[in-house]
Amino acid sequence: MTTSTFVAGNGWLYRFDPRAKILLMVLLCVWFFLPVHLVGLYCVVALVMLAGGLNTGFSHVYKTFRSILPMLLFMVLFMPFNVRTGRPLFTLGTLTIVTEEGLLQAARLAGRFIGISYVCTLLFATTIMNEVMLALRWYRLPYKAGLVVTLAFTYIPFIADSFNQIAESHRLREADREQGRKFLQRLRDLVPTLTSALVVALRSIPNLAMSLEMRGLGLQNKRSQYHNLESYRHPFTHFLLSAIIPIGLWLLCKA
Repeated sequence: MTTSTFVAGNGWLYRFDPRAKILLMVLLCVWFFLPVHLVGLYCVVALVMLAGGLNTGFSHVYKTFRSILPMLLFMVLFMPFNVRTGRPLFTLGTLTIVTEEGLLQAARLAGRFIGISYVCTLLFATTIMNEVMLALRWYRLPYKAGLVVTLAFTYIPFIADSFNQIAESHRLREADREQGRKFLQRLRDLVPTLTSALVVALRSIPNLAMSLEMRGLGLQNKRSQYHNLESYRHPFTHFLLSAIIPIGLWLLCKA
């Protein structure tokens, strides 16, 4: 299981202390729920996406957006129907379908979802899992909890990558049958792909168990560590920037 969310690069985020990076991620996630102007919210989202493009590449930014697009569309399409207050924009007889307040809330929810998704993605895309684990341990997170986080962001991409490879393999074998098939038939054809992915997941259990054993899961003695975060020489500056950035954005964009 060598698949991970880390994207190799040399941008400024890669040189940022992982401990300060986690603090910045948490503060920015909190910032997106503060009362800010809608224009300011989307300006910050654009800045986060720009930072991601300059560090991990704009292709990675596009892939991230494409992965969250189905959930984003689902929220945006159904959110306006849940809000009945405000100036009606679309009515059906005496029934109000969409209001201005509903559209504004849907736009705000979409901006928050995009911003939080990119902020969290950038942390794991610019930090190797060993350093994420060390940073979480520095914050006194229990070893097992940190292990669950790091393994989840390794094992889930591995399963997703395996599913994509299996789907491409099945698609190549049935290239002649792809055209003209109905939607329900395509859903039925997913069963072999899902079965193969399940088999791959089950066969990876010994590797996962070996990984847990090598990481000392279940041992009672105190754990030592080979790597450390001493290579980051300016932690105070990084922590200061992690606090200044959200505060500055709040002062600029507050409602």
